[in-house]
Amino acid sequence: MTVFSAVLTVSMMGLALLITGCSESPSNLGAGGDGGDSSSSGPGSGPFVHGCLSGEDLCDGKCVRVEDNAAHCGACNNACAAGPDGPGSCSNGKCVYTCNGALVEDPTNCKNFFGAHESYPAECAGCSTPNPLTGSCSCPSPSSELSLAVQSDCPGVPMRSATKLRLCATTSLPSTSDFGGAYQVDDAPGWCGANAQCRVGNPLAGGGCARPSGFDPIAVRSIIRLPCDNGEVGTQIIFCGNKNVPLKTFGGVFQVDDLEPKCRVANPWTGGCSCPANTTEQVFRVMVDGPGGLYGSTLRMCLP
Repeated sequence: MTVFSAVLTVSMMGLALLITGCSESPSNLGAGGDGGDSSSSGPGSGPFVHGCLSGEDLCDGKCVRVEDNAAHCGACNNACAAGPDGPGSCSNGKCVYTCNGALVEDPTNCKNFFGAHESYPAECAGCSTPNPLTGSCSCPSPSSELSLAVQSDCPGVPMRSATKLRLCATTSLPSTSDFGGAYQVDDAPGWCGANAQCRVGNPLAGGGCARPSGFDPIAVRSIIRLPCDNGEVGTQIIFCGNKNVPLKTFGGVFQVDDLEPKCRVANPWTGGCSCPANTTEQVFRVMVDGPGGLYGSTLRMCLP
């Protein structure tokens, strides 16, 4: 045997002994006390994984706080939907939604229409039609006035003069809303230096003369008096309504003239000049034009 062969044989024997010494089973190591408690990492137990912290749940492989996570609110995969004024948020494990600057749990309870009122012209000062929610010519909180130009007359006085029909609304637009605001369009552009026909925009449609998606227009008429030359011109007020949702605040509007044929504009909720069941007429006086010249008319809003 050569010297090289002898060295190689001895090296291989040492390697075999080393492997044999390292192949003791975990149970033998545990029994000897040097390997620790075998229950902590037995065969097949896999690598150690940290659990979620207190107050967290494991949702889709991630630890989340279901108390305030909008995608997992109160439970895994319980996402908060969009609300009237933006996306919903999670508070104490419940979805909440912003409605008119306040938080509500049920977005279907969010209202955006709070009645309307009309003052007499200056010649006969006073409140012609009070808001039933306030008992006066005012808007309740949290609504603001949407002022629409009209002409009216004084009781028993053969005259007509400028006044305002004021709707009480907010900019919230719940998916279940029956009211989508209103806007006003003149018969022609350029009156009193105006460069458009849009006299009053709809705050529930970005401020333009438009209606929100899913809402139908109801166009009623009035004569208005121009501030620049005191001239009289025609205009349309377009109410935006949705009769395909439960009636909560707005049951449509219709218009009845003083002269025949009296029903100028029918209510889409009923198909005629009437209010749906469980609503009450609120009457607003305006002046209109027609075959008989200029004469009186009433806008009749249906409120629950």
